[in-house]
Amino acid sequence: MKVLQVVGSLSLAHGGVSASVAELSRGLAGQGAAVTIWTTKRGHAGVEDDKFIADLLAAGVTIRIFPVHPNRRLGGAYAYAPQMGAALRKELNRFDLVHLHAVWLYTTRAAAAACRKNSVPYLVSPCGGLSPYGLTQHPWFKRITGPLVERRLLSGAARIHFTSRLEERTARLFGVRARGAVIPRPFRAGQIPPVAAGTFRKQHPELAGRKLLLFLGRLHPKKRPALAAEAFALLARKRNDLQLVLAGPDEGGLASARVILEQAGLLERLSTPGAVHGAEKWALYLDSDLFLLPSEDENFGVAVIEALAAGLPVLVSPSVGVAETVEEAGAGRTAPLNAAAWAATADELLRDPERRGRMGAAGRKLVAERFSTERVAARMKSLYDEILKGDAA
Repeated sequence: MKVLQVVGSLSLAHGGVSASVAELSRGLAGQGAAVTIWTTKRGHAGVEDDKFIADLLAAGVTIRIFPVHPNRRLGGAYAYAPQMGAALRKELNRFDLVHLHAVWLYTTRAAAAACRKNSVPYLVSPCGGLSPYGLTQHPWFKRITGPLVERRLLSGAARIHFTSRLEERTARLFGVRARGAVIPRPFRAGQIPPVAAGTFRKQHPELAGRKLLLFLGRLHPKKRPALAAEAFALLARKRNDLQLVLAGPDEGGLASARVILEQAGLLERLSTPGAVHGAEKWALYLDSDLFLLPSEDENFGVAVIEALAAGLPVLVSPSVGVAETVEEAGAGRTAPLNAAAWAATADELLRDPERRGRMGAAGRKLVAERFSTERVAARMKSLYDEILKGDAA
């Protein structure tokens, strides 16, 4: 089976989509599929991205990276890569099936058009692009092009791949009628480096005796780091043994969180280590006491799965794709998007270490049983086989 994965970027700066496409491709290669990724240089920068791609190549995945247009909007926002478009038109028949990741991008639209022209079956992973929040971003562009391009793209797909039941429900509201399949994003236990618990705290002695509340991810307003800060400020009125850690690249969400804590006189109890990767990231997970993700829109929640894999209990909003699964497994809690509810729920969990321990064990078990790369890749390959058999019938 020759599979082409098309994604706008493999840069770690683009968060869970890049990581998930890479891990899925690694898993599919392990299942015997011949996997190729076509992507662009959009957002690519730094040693971490180079290492990320090198590791993927070493796993047997073929990668081709195309330049994007130098214009910030065309190349940066839209992933306009005309050389990829030309290659798709000429070379697509080399592949049995194409998997497109994310909507509203040139890469996805060009690949879908080429698939339809060459009668190559394709499936689409919307990656949260059809959620109510996603549709509010660049709304004029989406209102104009959605009926003309995206709906045709989606209706022509052999399947729509959703990463959670929540994502499927919101996509159906957009009018998606194509057959769907819910398969989560994969997590590979082998990606956790051999880091000892206590490593992060040893590097930061000022945190001695404090419980760490961790937000890790892009500091974007939609992920509501400001709500985490507001809830923390309410908690800190009752106890002085807490530290809030907002870890991740700032995408416009950090300033409001800092203002909230500064006004509360709590700025010294905020840690902002920036983007963390590798051993540093896992040391932070292992030394934290509670993971927070009060996002107002999250089709899946890769960082939540990472936290669970580290044995860290989580507190998430109902708008996070894996929220239902987490609660069903007893690995964490959900709370509505208001600071009082978040403060109360976090306080309840922080006062019960035995319960947090049980949640941590349940989280590790959940990740091993439901989200392992081997299991997810096997399910995805079965879906590919089903599509190809149906196409040949």
